[in-house]
Amino acid sequence: MVMTSHYRRACFAFSVVFIALCAGNSLGASESATSLGGLMYVGTLDHKLLVIDEDKEEVVGEIPLTGIARSTALSADQKQLYVINTQMAIEIVDLASRKVVGTINLASDRSHPRVSTSSRDWLAGGVVDHWSRFSGLAVDPTGHYLYTTLRIVTKDIDQYRLEPPKFVAIDLDKKTIAKTFEFPKGFDQGFGFMATYKVSPDGKLLYVFDTDVVVLDLSNLNIVDRIPLAKPPYPGASPYRLTVTEDPYVDRTTVTSIFMSVDPVVHKGTLGLASLNLVTREVKYSPIGPALPMMGFMLSPDRKRGYSVMYTGAGANRRTEWWVWNLQTHQVIQKEPFESRTTFNFGLSSDGKKLYLYGSGSSLEIFDAETLKSHKLMLLNKDLTTDLITLAR
Repeated sequence: MVMTSHYRRACFAFSVVFIALCAGNSLGASESATSLGGLMYVGTLDHKLLVIDEDKEEVVGEIPLTGIARSTALSADQKQLYVINTQMAIEIVDLASRKVVGTINLASDRSHPRVSTSSRDWLAGGVVDHWSRFSGLAVDPTGHYLYTTLRIVTKDIDQYRLEPPKFVAIDLDKKTIAKTFEFPKGFDQGFGFMATYKVSPDGKLLYVFDTDVVVLDLSNLNIVDRIPLAKPPYPGASPYRLTVTEDPYVDRTTVTSIFMSVDPVVHKGTLGLASLNLVTREVKYSPIGPALPMMGFMLSPDRKRGYSVMYTGAGANRRTEWWVWNLQTHQVIQKEPFESRTTFNFGLSSDGKKLYLYGSGSSLEIFDAETLKSHKLMLLNKDLTTDLITLAR
């Protein structure tokens, strides 16, 4: 179903909540990463980036960093990884040579910038997702720029001064801030530190995913379009959300995400998939089933299956299960409980055959994606500080 402007206005009768993932298949990305396929990367507390072989299920290398990695962004060609550390420096890692080939220092003796610090897990009731730090970060598909929002704290003689937020384009070749933009009217405090960004395939437009989707011209940051999304039909309902995260098989023209529409009469939630075409700006969606509390949603490389963690209860009584979704028939085809943790995140291998559970201490547990059974627990002996990054095979 294509969501026209008339249909979007009609959708104000629904409350729709999004968590992040990107769908599609990018042949170019797959070809460029062939030699590095089967490897994944994660930052650690001891100033390193671990290189893990997915097939051998072991650490095969370490890349020393100057700071503690807090967030990562993969280049469009999947050859470099941009790491933001706790010192507010961007370290550029060449994945083939496993070396830091450049550093962009954003801080100085008198000023200390801050990139947006968190995003919300809207399917989990709006709680802060600490694994989505620095959510307002977008990579230019052409490989020239990195876009983000900075808020600078300046140290004067007798006080600290908080500057208004600025939107910046960081030149990855010259390793400096190339452009600084004032935010357009209506965004006095920036796009919101819960917003996520994606650049159009030609590198000319910026899509800002917040309560609405705002389209801006990257030459001057003027608004060229706005895609209104559904508003809460009753007090307490969560707004429509769509968020962008890393996916090695991402289609540069499409952003796809889970949504939850809420019936305004009986307030019954329905879970579904929605996608936005960045070229035509058309929105499509299809329902999957009843909405339940969910932690994450990831697509298999062939886009036929989805994986999520469903939970009930809280604290020591919380029950967690793997759920497998058939995206062609819109059905849950498999469930399997597993021992819960206080905090955790999960990932999917680049070939779609393994599920990873991590983020609770220094362990990485590996599950078979077919049986949903755990078959290996890797003890890394160091706390993990970033998401797992996998490359297309």
